[in-house]
Amino acid sequence: MRAVLGALSGLAGAVVGGLVAALLATVFAKAANVTTREGAAGYLVVAVGVLGALAGLVVGVVLYARAAPAGEGMRAAGSALLGLLGLGVLAAALLWAFTLSHEGPAKYGDTLASLELELRVRKADAPAGSPSSWLDVEVQTAKTRPVAVVLSDRVREEGDAIVVPLVQNPLHRASGRLVVVRVADRHVEVFSPRWRAKPDPKADWSPWIAPRLAERTGGEAREAVRPILQLRYRVRLYGD
Repeated sequence: MRAVLGALSGLAGAVVGGLVAALLATVFAKAANVTTREGAAGYLVVAVGVLGALAGLVVGVVLYARAAPAGEGMRAAGSALLGLLGLGVLAAALLWAFTLSHEGPAKYGDTLASLELELRVRKADAPAGSPSSWLDVEVQTAKTRPVAVVLSDRVREEGDAIVVPLVQNPLHRASGRLVVVRVADRHVEVFSPRWRAKPDPKADWSPWIAPRLAERTGGEAREAVRPILQLRYRVRLYGD
């Protein structure tokens, strides 16, 4: 409880100090006719406000320590600092969790990226017709279900297998993704690669991986089937 009260005292001092300093800086900027070009006056107010908040934080902790019983000042100050550290760690954890849960187009600097996929299937297992006619692929996240497009002109044969390239634009930042592949409306295969929210665009192709599950579509019962696909992926920046 002492740590919480000390932290609140320090925060109160920071708020008061920051507001007072920002107000004084605003008055000074107007009186001194500080230019607003390129936000100079605003930067001044923000910088002074931050310094005032830091000074107010120290004053708040000192006042809390002085209000402690005789001989308890240093211990009270230590508790206040400990409480502030705990609040800082909590705020960082919440920010980290929000960042991981936030979805949207992944940006590498000012550049977006494509998620490139390849599916490999034995010729004997492949349905008849072009892959674009029997493959339906989604890259699913918690909030999005973008479709991966089959690049029919890049389909190739490798030994007894067919390799089907696909692309999904743009790559979405997400804490988790599933690649859901529906094969000729007869079964679905789900892949869950171990990839980061923003995969490295400089990395080469991942190893070939097997689906996490494969089951028949249609009907009420979900019947497991033999998977026929393997998947690999990489990320490439637009223009590369």
